[in-house]
Amino acid sequence: MTPRTHIVATVWMLCSISAYAQDRPVRPRQVGMSAARRVEMWLTRQDENADGKISLEESSGLMRTHFRRNDANDDGILDSDELGALANRLGGKVNGNRRQREPQPVPTPEQVMRRVPEGVKVVLDIAYREGNDAWKVDLAMPSTRSKTPHPAIVFVHGGGWVNGDKRAGPFMRYALGYAANGYVCISVNYRLRTGKRNCVEDVKCAVRWFRAHAAEYGVDPDRLGAYGHSAGAHLVTMLGVSHTEKRLEGDGPWQEFSSAVQAVVASATPTRPRVRLGKPEDVKLIQPMSYVSGSAPPMLLVHEESDRTVSVEDSDVFTKALEAAGAPDITYMRYTDGSGHSVFGRNLKETGPAMEAFFARAIGTP
Repeated sequence: MTPRTHIVATVWMLCSISAYAQDRPVRPRQVGMSAARRVEMWLTRQDENADGKISLEESSGLMRTHFRRNDANDDGILDSDELGALANRLGGKVNGNRRQREPQPVPTPEQVMRRVPEGVKVVLDIAYREGNDAWKVDLAMPSTRSKTPHPAIVFVHGGGWVNGDKRAGPFMRYALGYAANGYVCISVNYRLRTGKRNCVEDVKCAVRWFRAHAAEYGVDPDRLGAYGHSAGAHLVTMLGVSHTEKRLEGDGPWQEFSSAVQAVVASATPTRPRVRLGKPEDVKLIQPMSYVSGSAPPMLLVHEESDRTVSVEDSDVFTKALEAAGAPDITYMRYTDGSGHSVFGRNLKETGPAMEAFFARAIGTP
């Protein structure tokens, strides 16, 4: 191949990559296209109802072929965040408030141990059941036990039920901070890319394990709280409201113990997630909306109206339904500041103290 031929072939290959998920002939001018422009082009070509999203039915060409891989939250729709993430993978950046879908780096055990505050003991990668490397928790607790059992908090990471890790992002950092204040904490991993029901079953098993080992770790089994964001918010909310649904307990051990938690903090919560190709009863089974009742535990819900990953309507409807059902302790922090899907972290000066005060009131202080 001559140098000129090689250059032409290389340019043509780059053009083909930039046309990924498009249904039009490749054009050389698309090389170097910004991610924002690429998203705009996809929407112009495939968003038939002009709602700013592309459904499976609207998609065509490579967009349809790879639809499931790009539909990170498995809701049958590619929203602007998912399209932006796809565009970023193809080159370029999306400006504005966009949640990046790329997995966050996971700290090594050595990095975690270097961050452990004084007075905190950490035990990493404890198996809450055998048979899968995902069935593990990291535990952080006060190094000195008090005479009375400690309240405890379960932290569950997000990631669209397909990405994430118990040590990535803020989850292990929160666990270390609360352990320094006297709480016993676990940060939970669960099976990814295996369906939402499996995720629910896994975190329920982790809570049962935690309760089964309450005496060993100095935990008060009647004072368990939980925090999660996005997919993690879905899972901790299910811990709060669905403990009477035996079908969600799975086949894991510790079945003689309850999977319920007594307090929930959830930010950007998908209260009505879908199940791909599922029957209506399968969908309802994993939706927090299906378990609205007056007996719901205390909840602190956080959402922002411009969230394009999880619609704020999910929290709006859920909160109103809980209040109508007579749930006695529901707090809703609804933001309108443009913080989007990152609402909790971007408002941490408010949400952080609010969560601390909520847990202190709902499950008590150590």
